[in-house]
Amino acid sequence: MTEVTDGQSDQAQQKIKQWLNKPMRVSIVDGRVLVGVLLCTDRDQNLILGNCNEYIGSPSEQEEFRVLGLALIPGQHIKSIYIDEGSSPTQSSNPSHTSITTTNDHILDDDKSDG
Repeated sequence: MTEVTDGQSDQAQQKIKQWLNKPMRVSIVDGRVLVGVLLCTDRDQNLILGNCNEYIGSPSEQEEFRVLGLALIPGQHIKSIYIDEGSSPTQSSNPSHTSITTTNDHILDDDKSDG
């Protein structure tokens, strides 16, 4: 088990604060993809997304979706998270995104370009 230092914890909190109110795409273990705006998270890695739409598989313009509105996603069901840093919540064309992979212990940033 990996032990998280105070510096790592502070850095993770700052990163999550930057992601608040940003559009994101969350893949869950059963194959569904939820697209919405990050509103809240907690120490158990649960997420709350606002203006959330549910897709079966990858979201595309031709694929049908279901409007969920406000959605709570339990942390243990999250497979991957993509933060869309290049658009507003209503834009969906070619997002520039940061990929994150989750583990049971903590969230790991897969984007190594930050240094």
